[in-house]
Amino acid sequence: MIRIAFFRDLRDYSYLEQACKIHNRSFPMDNAECRVFKSFIIEDPNLDEELILFALDEKGYVKGFLIGSEICKEPREVIDRYKEVIWVKDLAADPSLPRDEWVRILDTLLNTFEDIARRKAKKFVVLYAYAPYYFMPGVNILYEDYLEYFESRGYVKREENVSYEVNLLNFFYPRRVERLEKRLVEQGFMFRIGREDEAERVTSWIGTTFSPFWRLEALYAYSVKPPTIWIAEKGYEIVGFAVYNRMGRNEFGPIGVDPSKRGYGVGTVLLFKALSSLKEMGFRYAVIPWTSHLFFYSQVPGIERIKHYYVMVKNLSSESNPQLP
Repeated sequence: MIRIAFFRDLRDYSYLEQACKIHNRSFPMDNAECRVFKSFIIEDPNLDEELILFALDEKGYVKGFLIGSEICKEPREVIDRYKEVIWVKDLAADPSLPRDEWVRILDTLLNTFEDIARRKAKKFVVLYAYAPYYFMPGVNILYEDYLEYFESRGYVKREENVSYEVNLLNFFYPRRVERLEKRLVEQGFMFRIGREDEAERVTSWIGTTFSPFWRLEALYAYSVKPPTIWIAEKGYEIVGFAVYNRMGRNEFGPIGVDPSKRGYGVGTVLLFKALSSLKEMGFRYAVIPWTSHLFFYSQVPGIERIKHYYVMVKNLSSESNPQLP
């Protein structure tokens, strides 16, 4: 006998621990440290305990879970744009269960969540790509049971992206990048680690130039001492940035270069600076998540795996083809 319980009623972090272990057994190529898993749920400024569901057996053990979210606080710049969208950040059922029970648990969780979404007047449910507090940037296409399950539930691919895994034991700073950096420095560019006192100026520039979601990730980088962000400047002008140890994980990015300064190689130097910093921190491997830039990252020594994801969406609206913002 399975019952659905909400985190708002349980208020017990041990359920998140159990959910993390189910996530890691279900998605072995996208495992998460349970410390980070919990922080990405609890520290999310959009946390809504009604949107965290657990499927419990008769003994109270977690057999499945769903972590949902909607943008209601941050990024504040996009609240109105995404008012009709709700996200499933993570959804999984115990992989050791018989197939019919596995499906029944996922159905129960997703039916409950979609009912909540309709009550909130949402038109779209998105899997799993919820920036910046995401566990996976979509549905990994190698998890065929989940891919087929979501397709059977009416979820369709909206876009696709990839993540890279870099073995930092085999990563090095190439001589060609050293020559490129030297040439850029001679042209007046400077590369440095971010400073705590500049957080507001730099993150505002990132939010305006690139993305409000990237602003949040850069703010997190500046909350670390020392900050985990590389900055490129020319004179007093910021021209680029690269975050590393993203949100406390062994991840690189986001990275951005001012559109007017692209083509010089600034992004390449920032990329190698940030990955070198991850290696110096003692990480054995790094992840470059959620990108569609294939050739830019193929220059990185030590890439061992490319993971392919679908961002999937279900239309809950009665309209024939409403446009997702």
